[in-house]
Parts: sequence; C-alpha cells; structure tokens
Amino acid sequence: MQSWITRINVVAAMFSAPPFPAAVSSQKKFSRPLLPSAATRLSQEEQVRTHEAKLKAMKSELREHRAALLGKKARGKEAEEQRQKEAYLEFEKSRYGTYAALLRVKLKAGSEELDTVEAALAQAGSREDGVPSPHSSPSLQPNISSQPRAQCHGSEPQAGAGSGRRKP
Repeated sequence: MQSWITRINVVAAMFSAPPFPAAVSSQKKFSRPLLPSAATRLSQEEQVRTHEAKLKAMKSELREHRAALLGKKARGKEAEEQRQKEAYLEFEKSRYGTYAALLRVKLKAGSEELDTVEAALAQAGSREDGVPSPHSSPSLQPNISSQPRAQCHGSEPQAGAGSGRRKP
C-alpha cells in the first residue's frame, strides 16, 4: 500500500499545476482555490521551485491565520470557517512539502522509472533527508471525535431497554 501511495504522490507531484484563485465573493467567507484539470507545463526543476515557493507561502499563511486567531473567541459559523481554513492550510502545507521532497529525490535519481525513483526514495528515507513518509489523504482517516458514542451511566438501565419500566 505504501508503494502505491508513494507512486501516486510522485506522479501527482510531477503533473500538478498551480491552483486557480479562489472564487470572489462579497462575504469574508473562506473559499478553497479551484484545482486545474490540466497538467503543468513547467519542467520538473521549475515544478520543484514552484512547490517549494507554495510550501513557504502556506507556512506563512498558516502562521498569519493562527496569529489572527489568538485572543479571538469565534462561535458558530465563523469558528467553523476558521477551522476549515486552518485544515486546508495544514493539508496544503503537507502536500507541497511532500511534492517538493519527492521531486527532489526523483531529479536526484535521474530516472523516469517509478521503480528507480521508489528505490532512491527508500534510500533517501533511510538517511533522513527530510523526505516525508508516504501517506494518503487525511480525509480518508476516521475522525474518532465525530463518531457517535453510546453513553452509559453505571448500572442504570437505558431508556427503551430492558423490562420497559421507567424509573420514578
């Protein structure tokens, strides 16, 4: 599975084009940028530089976002939008970091063959060259806190269960 994820990330890093600007609105609501459907026209060296620049920009924007939240108590819809923006910035930071690291290893390996790139990646990972371990989308991981949980209080019977009698 890790090999499969690594290969998908390498190919995505090679062909990903910069996102389009987010939709314009009269509201101050956060909107994600639109991802293009066409492959990039940049060389792989230019792709690495672009991914590294986007990584730097995402880190900066995330710091600014968190600094703006200090001391603020947002509620409801505003709090949810702030949480969504932070999650988006974290994901993009991780994505650009992964793409830049994978492309650097691919360029260093000097091959288009994914087997060769994967072997170079395994070797780079064993030397701790800042190559992130491959992972799938965080949206695929179960969110434990959002799963419903049953609450039980000691030996008290649950409503609707047991003999059908209600407590006085």
